[in-house]
Amino acid sequence: MTMDLTLLKTLRKSSRTSFTQISDKFSRLDTCEAEITNLILEIEDAEQAYEEDFLSNEKYRNKYTELCSQIEQMCLKDSSTKDFSEKRKLKLPKIELKKFDGDDKDYLIFRSKFRKIRGDSSIPNEDKFQYFLQAVVPKSKAARVIESFPATVDNYQKAISQLQERFGRDDLLVQIYVRDLLSMVMKNAVTGRSKTDLPALYDELEAKIRALEGLGRTQEKYGVFLSPLVESCLPEEVLVAWERSRNHSLNRD
Repeated sequence: MTMDLTLLKTLRKSSRTSFTQISDKFSRLDTCEAEITNLILEIEDAEQAYEEDFLSNEKYRNKYTELCSQIEQMCLKDSSTKDFSEKRKLKLPKIELKKFDGDDKDYLIFRSKFRKIRGDSSIPNEDKFQYFLQAVVPKSKAARVIESFPATVDNYQKAISQLQERFGRDDLLVQIYVRDLLSMVMKNAVTGRSKTDLPALYDELEAKIRALEGLGRTQEKYGVFLSPLVESCLPEEVLVAWERSRNHSLNRD
């Protein structure tokens, strides 16, 4: 490997030297060509000679331009390879993906993280199947679904579809998140709104609403039933303050 790298560096240096010499010669030839053209133009009835000289020069000029373009492309490739090599030297921390255990509420996160591997056409399906197996918790509900298929190329897509059908149906996930919101309402009814931890409640509500939006249930489409549920989770003093703020904004408009 070291010998190959040394050889490549030697060849690159030699190529650059040769190109420098060619550029110098072309510059001198271009000067001579201008002088010859001026002499031809001083001769009467020299249109034919001028045309032949022009076409000949144009042929060599095109070759030189093409050579310059090739050299430029080689330099750009060499530069990008060097940059990539330097980036590869950086030691990045290993990313540990959370494994899916079959909890329906975690499926959206799992699907999002695994999507990049699924869409990578450079990875064979048999390798994707192995990634798939490693991305679930051993002996979990999700693992049992995947392991019910022999790890073959033909079964990869079948296993994906079965997992989607079992844990990733949008209608079932919507029901789960709405039930969670109802559960929060019932919890507040039992414990009392005044005892609610507002920051924790906000984070929990935000997570569930974002999950519903990820399933296409936006506030614009489903605000009729989402808004009352969310309001039912809020402490009374927060609702009063919010209502005053909204009325104040409406009066200003």
